[in-house]
Amino acid sequence: MGDEGESERWDPARAALPPIPAPPRVVRVRGPASRLPVPIAAPRPPGSKYYTLRYLLNALLADGESVVRGPALSDDTAVLVRALRALGAGVTWERHAGDASGWQLRVRGTGGRLHEPPGGVIQAGNAGAVLRLLLGIGALLPCVRFETDHPGSLGRRPNADLLDALAALGLTVQAGEPDGLLPITLAGGPPLGGVVAVSGARSSQYVSALLYLAPLLPRGLTITVAETLRSAPLVRATLRALGEAGIAIEAAHDLMRFHVPGGQRFQPRVYDVPGDGPSAAALVGAALALGAPRRLGRLDVGADDVRALVAALHALGAPLSETPEDAGGALAVAGDARLTGARVDGDACIDSVPALVAAACFAEGESRFENVATLRLKESDRIGDLAAELNRAGGDVTPLADAILVRGQPAGIAGGATVDAHDDHRLAQALAIAALRARDGLTITGADAVAKSYPWFFDDLARMGAEVAALEA
Repeated sequence: MGDEGESERWDPARAALPPIPAPPRVVRVRGPASRLPVPIAAPRPPGSKYYTLRYLLNALLADGESVVRGPALSDDTAVLVRALRALGAGVTWERHAGDASGWQLRVRGTGGRLHEPPGGVIQAGNAGAVLRLLLGIGALLPCVRFETDHPGSLGRRPNADLLDALAALGLTVQAGEPDGLLPITLAGGPPLGGVVAVSGARSSQYVSALLYLAPLLPRGLTITVAETLRSAPLVRATLRALGEAGIAIEAAHDLMRFHVPGGQRFQPRVYDVPGDGPSAAALVGAALALGAPRRLGRLDVGADDVRALVAALHALGAPLSETPEDAGGALAVAGDARLTGARVDGDACIDSVPALVAAACFAEGESRFENVATLRLKESDRIGDLAAELNRAGGDVTPLADAILVRGQPAGIAGGATVDAHDDHRLAQALAIAALRARDGLTITGADAVAKSYPWFFDDLARMGAEVAALEA
């Protein structure tokens, strides 16, 4: 993890991440052999990936120094930190004085005057959200090329709808056909602004990318969302983050139209990153599988995606209670829960759906997770791949075009199999939840994918009472 090398050689002004342990590549997970003592403390979720990325972009574009406290210590953060430095920002890791175990990033911004990256290239790794958001502000440069070293994952994810919008603003775009695949080259920036339409049917990140570009253009942008808008809570996260940086945006109530005045300036400030909702979903799923009460702190329980997650868990019969953010922001999970099948609209908490599907595998009755077609366009095919691996483990899961059907087995699944995470952190977490209620446990290959959002996930799972053995480092 981070920039490798021994800790005494670690340079906080050059490292992409602090020196944190790398997760195992292959891991064996199973539930405890005997009933857990009560209570066992639950870890705090890591920093939100959504807000870490947005606050770091705010800091890059601000004229002055910003601090991002409690960011996600993940591969996506590392990719963006490297990109910020390549675009001219000064970025330094520091210990967070208010949290002995935490870190913060101090960023000297560019005021929106981006530097040309070395060689004209930005490496996007396997970070889809980072890529899309940087494609937006990359339009400010005369020429920039985006590449990936994950051709089978990020390299297959579509960007055509966003690239079409940038082309409509006057940029010259080169990309792989037919879906706007990496590598991607943008030339001819910066545009003046004006009026543009973008589809939100395949990703809300396209809308967020244009919202980051818009205030820096001389004429601003009026953005119309064509078709439909998937994962609307993530656009609301973008609006919240931009508002914290002092950016004014007029947004329609249904988020299908935006007007962003041009010539605005991002203000430097201190940002506090809340906990990551999808990681909290994985911890709640693990707590339910282990059958002992847990309390998960550091959550913005008022955030749209967390509220949707809580609603989905309530629908499944999970015994939850909430503590408001101003009182610490937490979810408490009661012990000995008996889950029941439910019909869940997964769009509003799309990245939490894999963990919810895994929990539904040991619910009573049938569960149906609907409106989730965009899961097929993530790091893996989170509908087909997840169903295949859970079925290999002994589950009864049917993949549909826009839904996942789960027939629960309250006594648990058979397990005893080797399953693969498909280079996808959310699949690795979901398979670990299933393993806790598998009679013979599961061996998970590609488990190191959790580094993308939660590198120490398996360590925390063991602290919660699971039996975890690293088979290959």
